[in-house]
Amino acid sequence: MLALHKEDKSIRKTIITLILSMFLVICLSAGSQNAYAGADITPLVETKWLADNLQKEGLRIIYMAAMSPEDKQNFDAKHIPGAVYLDIGSFMNVLGNGATPPDKAKFEALMSRLGVGNDTHAVVLSKGGGNPFIASVVWLMEYFGHEKASYLNGGMAKWNKEGQQTTGAPAKISPAAYKAAPNASILANAGYVLKNLKNPKVVLVDARGKGEYDGTQNVGENKRTGHIPGAINLNFYPTNLRNDGTFKSVKDLKAVYEAKGVTKDKEIIAYCQGGVRAAQTYFVLKHLLGYPEVRNYVGSWGEWGNRLDPAKYPAAK
Repeated sequence: MLALHKEDKSIRKTIITLILSMFLVICLSAGSQNAYAGADITPLVETKWLADNLQKEGLRIIYMAAMSPEDKQNFDAKHIPGAVYLDIGSFMNVLGNGATPPDKAKFEALMSRLGVGNDTHAVVLSKGGGNPFIASVVWLMEYFGHEKASYLNGGMAKWNKEGQQTTGAPAKISPAAYKAAPNASILANAGYVLKNLKNPKVVLVDARGKGEYDGTQNVGENKRTGHIPGAINLNFYPTNLRNDGTFKSVKDLKAVYEAKGVTKDKEIIAYCQGGVRAAQTYFVLKHLLGYPEVRNYVGSWGEWGNRLDPAKYPAAK
């Protein structure tokens, strides 16, 4: 009996030791997660954060070109220290027109040229905070598996207004090795949209202006005008942004989307003319409002209204 009693005590001691060890592992793991969260890598960053972190190791600032003939000249004369310039042509060469997925090899080459590695924290901005190409770059990086990409709220307009540091010196770029891993779950193609036209659990959001949506304005010289049947029109700029190009509050954004039936329990497919303005809507829904299922239809109306069979791919006005 005494031997059995001693054996029971030994077993209990072993169990307690195991429990304490597991608890220690959990605590250490939680500490590691908190440390990573404390790195401040969030989808949206403020100008003050960037000003305070300009010397941060592993940071790359990407200035996405604005549609202005003087944009590159202005960038060369005055930009955020360390920023590199991404022209629209190079970006669109990777994004494509939606007929095929964005080009993996071209994306890897572009990231290498910009000095962006897989572990680089990329902060994307433009002349103003409302340039939809900013969100489109962030979306493209997310599509290719880049986990550390942020949108600078307000862009250069806000940065300059605050009197933050600028320079005319070019950034030092060391080409980086990059390995992309495409994530098809955030991309929609024409077939996917067509399959879900009458799906009550899927909502299409048209991020274009009202004239494009109702067919009275033809942007892009489309063969057909109008919108994809059932789509809800929420023009990206007035819906998502204040007049100064900064994002509206989460409360205001939530109210305007939910009022139109764009709710968190649905899958959302955003589109526009070529997937750029739609990426801005994607960014708001996915990263500011936390919607779990959002896709960008990159082909958008440029594909639906031009290259596809009108009998199979209908239009509404």
